[in-house]
Amino acid sequence: MSAWTRDLAMGIRFAAGGGREGWIRTILTAVGVGLGVALLLGAASVPNMLQNRDDRSVARTPATAMDGKPPKADDTTILVRDTGTEFHGRTLTGRFLKADGDHPVLPPGLDKIPAPGEMVVSPALRDLLDDPSNTLLKERFGKYRQTGTIGEAGLMSPLELYYYVGADPLTSAHGAHRVAGFGQDDSLPLDPFLMALVVLICVVLLTPVAIFIGTAVRFGGDRRDRRLAALRLVGA
Repeated sequence: MSAWTRDLAMGIRFAAGGGREGWIRTILTAVGVGLGVALLLGAASVPNMLQNRDDRSVARTPATAMDGKPPKADDTTILVRDTGTEFHGRTLTGRFLKADGDHPVLPPGLDKIPAPGEMVVSPALRDLLDDPSNTLLKERFGKYRQTGTIGEAGLMSPLELYYYVGADPLTSAHGAHRVAGFGQDDSLPLDPFLMALVVLICVVLLTPVAIFIGTAVRFGGDRRDRRLAALRLVGA
């Protein structure tokens, strides 16, 4: 048996043989460590969550040419116009789409451009429209026929209320602009002040946990110290 295995076994015997105080100390320490790990995992996952959200937003943003000029109409370009509405304090956003040819570029989450009068919605918006109590919302979209749902890759979150509508006619006179692809990155790097603020928040959240763990470890410390002193005397 290796040294660390013997030390571990001795620690388990001390924890289990310390009576009620030993069990309370062990449980409190485990709870404190669990809280600390949960906070660290949560803090570590936040940047990835935000980055994933930004990546999906960028992926569905219409791309523009380097010279800023709109592309010429061809078999792959589409016309796009942003739209949106409000319902019971919730924001619904979407886009009108019209293909210029037979092989148009597709926004993430779509397998085809909706035909005129058709609408593709997010799962959350679909559930909202299917609710019998939301008759006013159904009336707003009553002239469009639902033909599918937007895939996960085209949504910033599962609860996002988003939709695409096939429109004809759709021209620049209607506020539309022509695009040849999606994936325009207009995001800015995280401000150093915000990064420092995130680190400070993590420290503030972990400080009470560290105090809790320290208090739990010292719980019943007198008895533990007496046992260690007895072991030293026996060893001597």
